Amino acid sequence: MASRYEDEEYLEQDEEEREAAGRRTTLIALVVMAGLVVAGLFLVHRLREASVVEDCLMTHATNCNDLVKPPIPAGGAPSTTR
Repeated sequence: MASRYEDEEYLEQDEEEREAAGRRTTLIALVVMAGLVVAGLFLVHRLREASVVEDCLMTHATNCNDLVKPPIPAGGAPSTTR
């Protein structure tokens, strides 16, 4: 029968396992941070587009429609016939 010390020895993490867990945690944190940066850049881009349109509308300009992309029809690609 194994002693209590031998049983606990197998339950504890050794140095390699602790390093691997640390690297994995660091990699997960890096991926999450990269995702947040990409989401932030996307949000800034979209808010900037909305700001340009709002600025144009607040000046009561009549050509603000040029700043807005036309919507894509539900059927797929935009129609070229008018």
